[in-house]
Amino acid sequence: MSITIDKLAVVHPKAEIGDHCFIGPFCTVGEHARIGHSTTLRSHVIVDEHTTIGDECDVFPFVTLGIQSQDLKYQKGSTTHTTIGNRNIIREYVSIHSGTEANTETRLGDDCALLAHAHVAHNSRVGNHVTLSHSATLGGHVVIGDYANLGGLSAVHQFCQVGKAAMVAGFAKVTQDVLPFTIADGYPAHMRVVNKIGMERAGYKSNEIADIRKAFRLLFMREMRLELAVDEVLKSLGTKPHIDLLLEAVANSQRGLARPESATFAMNTGD
Repeated sequence: MSITIDKLAVVHPKAEIGDHCFIGPFCTVGEHARIGHSTTLRSHVIVDEHTTIGDECDVFPFVTLGIQSQDLKYQKGSTTHTTIGNRNIIREYVSIHSGTEANTETRLGDDCALLAHAHVAHNSRVGNHVTLSHSATLGGHVVIGDYANLGGLSAVHQFCQVGKAAMVAGFAKVTQDVLPFTIADGYPAHMRVVNKIGMERAGYKSNEIADIRKAFRLLFMREMRLELAVDEVLKSLGTKPHIDLLLEAVANSQRGLARPESATFAMNTGD
């Protein structure tokens, strides 16, 4: 087994380090931490206790992973967890905090890119293929769907959800849920249009994108109650995986939806 640990790194004897890992100078790996194979901690990285990092991750200097939650409800001595998937790029000064309540976790999926100074707060769940741009910030208990993209200096309020293949523009303040496949912008953020490019990158075909555009117009571009608009979507488009995902997010929203403003309507008149 080939593991490189710099002489200036501190690794707890009860930490588990995978084969072909590199742990650079001034890194600290805590008790019961687990690091998968071929993962690199470049330097000055803190991996706190009960933190799991997957395979082939690249963690840049001054990152803190699994540090105690900043939530004031945290009870000192509680065992909480942080789980980070495979093939993630985590750039300088990113912070991912552990769960608040005992035996809860904060989770990051696979193939994500967290750019410098991004922050993932306690108990948040971030999916696969997600990008958090420079200084993007997630409050506690936030849920981010697969293939979502959050712009630089954007902020997501605690308990909000950003759906699959959605995009949050830079500087946006998200205080309500952003549906899958949409672009949200503003202060506070409102959904603007369907994220065509994001859907293409996530593997959706042109007919599926057209379905979502039609569903978006039916939901928000007509003067009808939301539950009636949902019925119209089902009547017009039927049950399809991408439509079901969209309507499931509508039904499960707890903070309400970041509904489009009337000024947005003209942007959504075409096919």
